[in-house]
Amino acid sequence: MMKKILFLFFCFQLLVNCGFTPVLKVTEYQNNTLVTYEINPNNSYEARQALNSTFHNLSDEKTTFITKVNILEKESAVNVMSSGAVSEYRVEILINFEIFRIGSDDLIYKSQSRGFANYDISNSEYNNELLKKEALKQALSDGMKLMNIIVQSKVN
Repeated sequence: MMKKILFLFFCFQLLVNCGFTPVLKVTEYQNNTLVTYEINPNNSYEARQALNSTFHNLSDEKTTFITKVNILEKESAVNVMSSGAVSEYRVEILINFEIFRIGSDDLIYKSQSRGFANYDISNSEYNNELLKKEALKQALSDGMKLMNIIVQSKVN
């Protein structure tokens, strides 16, 4: 009986102190304090709101880099029926961005990222507009996540 208790105790110690740490950790997005994002004021309201809600800009004295962002939106038909009616649309977001060093205004990197989302057409015009806005938000979110990965890799 004593051997079983000692065996369980050592097994428990082995499992607790094995040094296992998870490699992948799911966390919410945290903005790097070195980068400020500036969107072109000519972009759509939805694009500006998505950028402002995704990236929280800090004061200028804390930042080292500024990323200037220009977003282009495009909508195209995906499924066209034989009658000519469209049953599904695709929203494509093209995000052009440039990274500058603050103070010297040197261009560090220039690139683009894309985001895509599809939405089906329903019978209601109101539902179609809601579906389009949700698809636009999804495409913006995907494109901005990719842009942030690229920016952080070039800045660090």
